[in-house]
Amino acid sequence: MSLSDTVAHEATNSPMRERRSALEDDWLGARSHPQVQPAYFDSKANCWILSRYADVVAALYSPELSLVGPLPKKSDLIVDEDARVGMRLETREALSSTVLRSVRRQMLEDARAQLATLDWEQPVDLIRDYAEPVCLALALQVTQPSCNDIDLLSQLATQVSASSADPFEPELKSRSKAASAALCPYFASGPVPLRESGFVALSQTVVHLLGNVWFGLINHPEEWSRLHRQPALIARGVEELLRFAGLTRFVYRRAQTDTVINGVCIRQGERLTLRIFAANRDPDRFSNPNAVSVMRRSLGQVSLGAGRHACVGAPLIRTATLAATYMLVERLPRVRLLAPISWRGGDGFRSPSSLPVVASL
Repeated sequence: MSLSDTVAHEATNSPMRERRSALEDDWLGARSHPQVQPAYFDSKANCWILSRYADVVAALYSPELSLVGPLPKKSDLIVDEDARVGMRLETREALSSTVLRSVRRQMLEDARAQLATLDWEQPVDLIRDYAEPVCLALALQVTQPSCNDIDLLSQLATQVSASSADPFEPELKSRSKAASAALCPYFASGPVPLRESGFVALSQTVVHLLGNVWFGLINHPEEWSRLHRQPALIARGVEELLRFAGLTRFVYRRAQTDTVINGVCIRQGERLTLRIFAANRDPDRFSNPNAVSVMRRSLGQVSLGAGRHACVGAPLIRTATLAATYMLVERLPRVRLLAPISWRGGDGFRSPSSLPVVASL
């Protein structure tokens, strides 16, 4: 799974929307209380549905299952394993511990400076006024595009991200392809996941992720206060924040050969939908799973995948989540959301369109 794969897979045509099972709709409605149940075959979607944590993890680690998109394709079973492994190694080398420390230092500085520009006696939108500029600076630092027109890059990245958020909309898919093609020439060097897809992920996707993280903390004020008093706890609590707020709702696999996943017999060619969001809220794995608790003992959230297809940019995403959240809760003892929020996105992921808050300094 590449850096951008943590958001969504390739956009597809609308017929899938008609076949989408009721089970896959739960996060669109009661999104904080997904149904977790034993694996079963959904005849409407023509695939296995896995939602229990143990089942999803077993599937993620299975070498017999290949990563695919939401709709069947002839190329589903064709995988250039050598190229995939080489790309992951190159990306890991580019994201060395030295590089990540440098990224963290710079993002902390950028976040501190951005927070200092805001008038906290007035309402502040944590998305527009804080997350977006800080994440854009991060994206520019990591991917280093050969273009000085930052507004153009941001506009194109927004179009690509919109299709990832709602991958079953053909019009968004068309715009995304055009925007991605326009971005490519500005990112001609470095590992593939840190080129245009990395720019989109860091400047757009991380913004969505942070919106969900902060919305969760705002609705658990005792946890926000705890982190304000002890901001160093964020290093411990980042896995919990990713578990609660992770963007990825579903990932898809296809069996390359007959296999067994936790006692379920999967035949070659059959497809599986892994419900990541539900697995992260499985009460058999996480006590009181619909609450944020930064003191929770880490139990292995799967928002960034696992196994050979785990998100190769996961260390970068953790670093960004930690740095931006650290500076925010360190400065503000508590905040109050001004009004009910609206959500943006669709079947790929959803996040607050804005987070207007009043701060208590």
